[in-house]
Amino acid sequence: MKKPTTILLSAIILGGFCYTTLNSTATDVEATKSSETRDMPVPNGQILNFDEKFDLNELGSEAFIPIEAYAETGKFLEVGYIKLNQRNIWDLQEKKKTTVATPTIETESNAGGYLEYEALNVNLNMVYDEKKQTFTLFDKETPVRKITCELTDGSATIHYLFKDTKKEFFTAQQEDAFAYHERGDKFMVSTLKEIDDSPKLIGYFDAYDLDFEGFTQWDPLNDIDGGAKSDEPIIKKFDRKTIDKESNNEFNVYLEKAMPYTINYKVYLDNKPYFSKKITAELNDQIPLQDEPKMPDSSLATLNKDKTAFSTIYEYLPQLGTTIRTGSVLYRKIFEQNFGKVGSASSIDNQPNFLNTGIYGISGEKLEDNQVLVKLENAGRTSTLELYYESNQSDETDDNEVTADVTISSNLGNQVVPNVTGKIGSDISVTVPVISGHVADKKTVTAHVNQDGTITTKEKITYTIQNTAIDKPNNNNSSTNNDADTSSNLPSKYNGLIATMKKNVNLYDIKDGKMVKNKQRQLAALSDWKVDQIITLNGTKYYRVATNEWVKDHDIYRYINQSGVINTKNVSITNLFSAETQLINNRGLANDTAWKYDRIAYLGDNETKHYRVATNEFVKASDVFTK
Repeated sequence: MKKPTTILLSAIILGGFCYTTLNSTATDVEATKSSETRDMPVPNGQILNFDEKFDLNELGSEAFIPIEAYAETGKFLEVGYIKLNQRNIWDLQEKKKTTVATPTIETESNAGGYLEYEALNVNLNMVYDEKKQTFTLFDKETPVRKITCELTDGSATIHYLFKDTKKEFFTAQQEDAFAYHERGDKFMVSTLKEIDDSPKLIGYFDAYDLDFEGFTQWDPLNDIDGGAKSDEPIIKKFDRKTIDKESNNEFNVYLEKAMPYTINYKVYLDNKPYFSKKITAELNDQIPLQDEPKMPDSSLATLNKDKTAFSTIYEYLPQLGTTIRTGSVLYRKIFEQNFGKVGSASSIDNQPNFLNTGIYGISGEKLEDNQVLVKLENAGRTSTLELYYESNQSDETDDNEVTADVTISSNLGNQVVPNVTGKIGSDISVTVPVISGHVADKKTVTAHVNQDGTITTKEKITYTIQNTAIDKPNNNNSSTNNDADTSSNLPSKYNGLIATMKKNVNLYDIKDGKMVKNKQRQLAALSDWKVDQIITLNGTKYYRVATNEWVKDHDIYRYINQSGVINTKNVSITNLFSAETQLINNRGLANDTAWKYDRIAYLGDNETKHYRVATNEFVKASDVFTK
């Protein structure tokens, strides 16, 4: 028996690229759309009907008895023919009863295909009455004129339908579906790929039992070899006692809609959008050649190959996050190695089409008739290719605006004011954060916008406790104000985001003014959460993630959802850190390279500002700069 179908979604991380594959092996069944009929043939020879007189001595060497055959449901199937051979005829002539063999019944179902039955009456005997010159059939001691049959083999009618629209896409007869075999009363459904005359399936997964929940729960860090597997290929169960020509031999298979493959092609000139195109294609469809866009004039601008950026997101594996790669090696892999291999839709200066070369390079697919085929591993994949051109005459001036967070020292710890904007080289006024239950000694501080894109202040703030009987919660919509009223057991409103690190995080409940560990629930490692309240008890800060479920501040880190590009400085290597602020020893960022980040995180006891460049890899804000 061949190996059952297995659907495997695995991630292979190689050289900064991340690919997924869905593979299937052949099944042990064949599906064909057969026009073959299995009606019982009328035999050539003498026919002996019930109650019809005949002389035994006039029989030849063989004869046939027509008998009605019925399924176990009671439905009529066909007229079968019991064969009398020479031995049977001799027995009857000797006035003996003779044992006859029941026929195998072959019939065509009303839905198409065939069904095969064998009689349950396995002890049929025939007796000839010389006076009446007629015969009688007995099943043991009971006279019978029909037989009841059990299904032993046959084809199932499979209707392939789109799950979202319920529209039928294709119908096929799957042979040997009802045969007796080790699977018992069930069979494995053939995929459309295995059926020769099936139409091309576009935009939908084939007949797989896809476990989407299993894909999203797969942990590639601890199970990199196993992958996320569905339990079984599609299996259909049946009760052979209920199958006849009219019913229970048809089955529906619903095909899941596949997320499309998306390619974003973006061109920048002096860090400003110059050209962009979004290309979307369905699974098993093809991406045709694209018309060449107007690119920046090569005499006026130069492509910065070191800033070429490529990122990939997989919708079916969100736990992998965004895979990002930049640099001249990436550029050479996508463009220089493939340049000239891709046909052109409208080439410029007799050069291969730049856009098509990029699509081909990031898809990793072979061209078929100058088109990229969207294969299974690209379903739900979004790839973004970014090219950065710089004007040859452009000079950065001190008038450039930057946006950055400002950290202000205080007696209650560092206070972070997010998204402050100012011109490089200027001094700006920054509003001091408000902390519930406290009064600051100043409302604003003066900060300087530095050449490296940071905004800093040397001023400090002193907060004093507000003299009120009961402090009301402050509706703080900033996710960066990280202090609550330390003089009261009342929580303050807090709208922000937190993330766990490599370990699961304990939850706590407030009971009688104290925090008690929740023994039933924890937050999963490397997960993100929205918080709405903050409270300080016995000097420890807690954030609320659900009704009366709190986490300690040292078990998590705060972050802001913000993306952008950072640049390393002219140093030999820029260190990377984990969320636990541990140095990553086996790799770092090269000098003068650009990297995409997807969040700003505040790590460690001092909540130092970091940029996240990979799932659990951060770089200090002080070690890089933004343009």
